[in-house]
Amino acid sequence: MRTHLLVAAAIVSVLAGCSSEPPQYRPAPGALVAGTAQATVNGQDAGATDAVQCTTIGPLTIIKTGDDTGGVTAMISNKDQLRAESVAIRDLGGFTGSYNAGLGDDTAKVGMTGRTYDINGTAEGFDTDSPSFRNSGTFAIKVSC
Repeated sequence: MRTHLLVAAAIVSVLAGCSSEPPQYRPAPGALVAGTAQATVNGQDAGATDAVQCTTIGPLTIIKTGDDTGGVTAMISNKDQLRAESVAIRDLGGFTGSYNAGLGDDTAKVGMTGRTYDINGTAEGFDTDSPSFRNSGTFAIKVSC
């Protein structure tokens, strides 16, 4: 009888362990959860989004965040090393502008932590509240594909 009670107790313990929730996923330091993005423009937090699309065509990865009214479209090459070919910012943090490799100052840098891209640089454009006046804007974008 005692053996039956021990077996029953063991089964209840196993079943109770199976019904607990799995631990929450925590990405490595410097990485984001896949399918999310964070942006900073001119030192101001421009917010986070889970509207992320990443498309790879050969050595080029096209990253889109947000929507047509506010977000980022970046083209990153990994042909020889990670390189930002272009970054277009649409009304983030009150700034709209773009960076294009080979035009003007080549200041954009790209790094990776796991599957998270870190894209930093300077874009030429305008503040959305003063679209008649050209302005430079710094950006720091983290995107996990």
